[in-house]
Amino acid sequence: MDGSSANCPGWIADRIINSGGSVSFHQYMDWALNDVNNGAYSCGHLRLGTKGDFVTSPSLGGDFAELLAVQLVDWFNQLNLKNDTHLPLTLVEVGAGDGDLAFDLIEKIGQLSPSILNRLELVLVEINRGMIERQKQRLSAITSIPIRWSSFEELNKNPVVGVIIAHEMLDALPVERIIYKDKKLHRQGVKIDTDNLNSWLSYTELPLSQLLESFLLEIGDGIGLKLPPVDAPEGWSSELHTELMPWLRKASESLIFGSLLIIDYALEAFRYYTARRDKGTIISYRNQFASSKLLSEPGYWDITSHLCIDTLVFYAQKNNWSYMGNVRQGQALLALGLSERFHALKELSTSNLEMALSRRETLLRLVDPASLGDFRWLAFQINNRFKPNCKRLDLTAKFLSDSPG
Repeated sequence: MDGSSANCPGWIADRIINSGGSVSFHQYMDWALNDVNNGAYSCGHLRLGTKGDFVTSPSLGGDFAELLAVQLVDWFNQLNLKNDTHLPLTLVEVGAGDGDLAFDLIEKIGQLSPSILNRLELVLVEINRGMIERQKQRLSAITSIPIRWSSFEELNKNPVVGVIIAHEMLDALPVERIIYKDKKLHRQGVKIDTDNLNSWLSYTELPLSQLLESFLLEIGDGIGLKLPPVDAPEGWSSELHTELMPWLRKASESLIFGSLLIIDYALEAFRYYTARRDKGTIISYRNQFASSKLLSEPGYWDITSHLCIDTLVFYAQKNNWSYMGNVRQGQALLALGLSERFHALKELSTSNLEMALSRRETLLRLVDPASLGDFRWLAFQINNRFKPNCKRLDLTAKFLSDSPG
């Protein structure tokens, strides 16, 4: 058995058999991550942090949240001046993981601006019950602001004024995979094979769905992205982020006016869809180990792919978001005051060298291009008070400034 096949657990075998023996990779990924009874996120199998399955910026300590809070307070101050709705300011986090980032942000915002905290509520949008339980446990000690869990659909009925954060969330939306064989694009699928004793998963090729054909035409006309790329080899494959359009629509309808911050691995289309990148960006994680064996142990591995910046911006603008810009995480954190933290370590090193070195290593991981520093921070804003014209809100973003501090 090679990397393109894997033993199949009974729960997913039943689903594929009931679907006719094969499903799209998109459907497989959704089950593997979000199935109510067996998904890696739904059941809480995945653990974050240095002792878990993968590391995130918030799991390395409070520095990330404290620097991000500088940007959030600045946005909330700008929104407060324009807020004539008599509604509170709202921080919406989508896919909040264990709740660590939300917990730290509330603490840091309170330290930076008690007046903003007094006007603030926290809303968490989460589809997986296992993660909701962990978030509720983590945030149970917070009594300084109202906290509630909501769906986008509920927020769409009663939109808010505020900021939406999607930190390492969009990379886990199920993707479609396409593969180039026999001079033709196919939809990659997952099938089940059986003998008398065993069942196993393997890839298969399916015809392009009408949705995929429409998606390919739309990005071709909208941003000039033609797939497959010129000189694509036989077997070239990549991902298509077909969930972006509906997600960005629901996010846009959740705000009366405000901003959206997406922090994730992302590439420009000219770097993403090349003949040389012939396996796309998709990968799975478990126990701090990365694997290309995407069919292995569904329900126990995280599956993630980079975002395409061009398609993300294209679909954001189709849903009334105004694009403010993007930078890599290292540049964003430096603009928000990271250099001062490095400087402060000089004083700490005279009294506690071990602690200073540990902090320095953590801060370096946040900005190292070979580590978390390669994340992109992408900012958008929206004003839905003036539909259908949706005039620009004219917020500014400190992390997009050229000079640090």
